Amino acid sequence: MANDPAEQIYFKLCSDHLSVEAIPKRRIRVNFAKMKERPPQNYELVMWTPHFVVVRNQGGQEITLRGDGRMLVRNAKSEAIARQAAAEMIGLVLKDFGA
Repeated sequence: MANDPAEQIYFKLCSDHLSVEAIPKRRIRVNFAKMKERPPQNYELVMWTPHFVVVRNQGGQEITLRGDGRMLVRNAKSEAIARQAAAEMIGLVLKDFGA
């Protein structure tokens, strides 16, 4: 697997042109219980369910993360910022919250 988290994700601009969908190139599973116990540093846990979480990073982007690693990034000022936010989140998931 590549070392750059951005290379591990397919990106797709959503139809509203305000959000970016990020899809991992390989299957992963996210441990949401662990994320609830110990939220990621520098992220605000906005919503938690057993099926998905919504977090907000310090840049204000909201990331909806599903159990299979798919993400929806909102509130990014550009597609590049959304891609960076998704890459950071997938790196965090693979390092700390993989099931």
